[in-house]
Amino acid sequence: MMKQGSKVVIIGRTNVGKSTLFNRLSVSVRSMVLDYEGVTRDFISDQVEWKDAKFELIDTGGIDFKKGLDFLTEAIRERAISVLKESDLILFLCDGVVGVTAEDTLLARFVHKLEKPTLLVINKSDSKRTAEHLDEFHRLGFKHVLEISAQHGLGIAELLDEVIDLLPEANIDLTVVHEYKVVLVGKPNVGKSSLMNILVNKDRSLVADIPGTTREAISDSVLFYKETIKVTDTAGVRRKSAIEEDDIEQLMVKSSLSAVRDADIVLLLIDGHEALLAQQELKLLSYALDEGKAVILIRNKHDLIDDGIQEDWKFATSSYEYLLKKVEVLTISCHTGHNIGKIMPLVKEVWDRFNMHFSTTDLTVLFKEGLDRTPLYHSQQRLKLFSAKQIGVRPPLIRMNVNEPAWFGDSQRSFFENLLRKQYNLKGVPVLFAVRKMHFNNK
Repeated sequence: MMKQGSKVVIIGRTNVGKSTLFNRLSVSVRSMVLDYEGVTRDFISDQVEWKDAKFELIDTGGIDFKKGLDFLTEAIRERAISVLKESDLILFLCDGVVGVTAEDTLLARFVHKLEKPTLLVINKSDSKRTAEHLDEFHRLGFKHVLEISAQHGLGIAELLDEVIDLLPEANIDLTVVHEYKVVLVGKPNVGKSSLMNILVNKDRSLVADIPGTTREAISDSVLFYKETIKVTDTAGVRRKSAIEEDDIEQLMVKSSLSAVRDADIVLLLIDGHEALLAQQELKLLSYALDEGKAVILIRNKHDLIDDGIQEDWKFATSSYEYLLKKVEVLTISCHTGHNIGKIMPLVKEVWDRFNMHFSTTDLTVLFKEGLDRTPLYHSQQRLKLFSAKQIGVRPPLIRMNVNEPAWFGDSQRSFFENLLRKQYNLKGVPVLFAVRKMHFNNK
């Protein structure tokens, strides 16, 4: 068996198929695949299991050895090098159709200096042109060489067998049990990556004053009050009109919304310096609640908020107060640290509300008394509720037995939701209702 926490890192120059290989081996995490350079920027990882052995597979953002790199490309390279130094096995991926390039040679020299177990993986073995270049790859000086086709799945079983054989021996079980999942969403440049790094206490996300720095949803674990929480940083979500012609940004939006669907709690970050919520932020907020997710609205950049902005905020948000009153709102500053220490305790509070249980007696009495005080009618006929029972959590799901389910539309359900929220603190938590006709032979 391999050692505890074994890390297998995929590297190679841009566009050799690293993300395609990662997606072939990964079960639950998807890496973006497009025919552009530099699509993957942050490294992403997943746990891979093969023949009773488990290891962490990591897809890097690529390494560029050119001189005079811009800040972001330099940051991507440094991140990839850092991950490589912590690895237990390197999968050095090359394009068999293209053959050995000058970049491959430079990267091979660098890998040799690391003195890490390395498997040279020649991709696109399904092409006849790959066979013409095989001798070139052997000259790179690696003992272990394997041909595959990541796109078509050829040689993948052999690759996994080789990985298990090459990893250091020891005991391992990398299974991480997450109590719940938290995802950071919002427009580009509102501070998601900075907050991610603060929460996980390391430079997990690339941070730059450039829209779109984070392109994929990346995750890490946080230990809080003896609970392991999965925290995911997503790509910024822009207006649809701004991304119609951009394949990468369309994938960013798709990745972010997928991360929301997989989460329990959504942290919607906004720029506190702006006096109102943008339409895409309101849509994100509504989308998360409609998906049954707990939501915390976080206003970042407290250090830039003055009295004028705060007054404008109160005035502007009054038009959608009905929505904001359902969620927690916390003002922070990633720059100064203001209220950073309140985030995880608030997340824990919202998680506890997300799991709240109500007794059937309490719910029935609460709703019946509410209807007695404020009767509801449909075509002059009174709406009747006979009993209410909680049938689900995360989010709370209430089943109401009534006289005519068709009479209990959105406004009527909101009436009962408001009764529940006045009685219990459910800020940040959506409430769902299932309405059915009461048959008096039912218990």
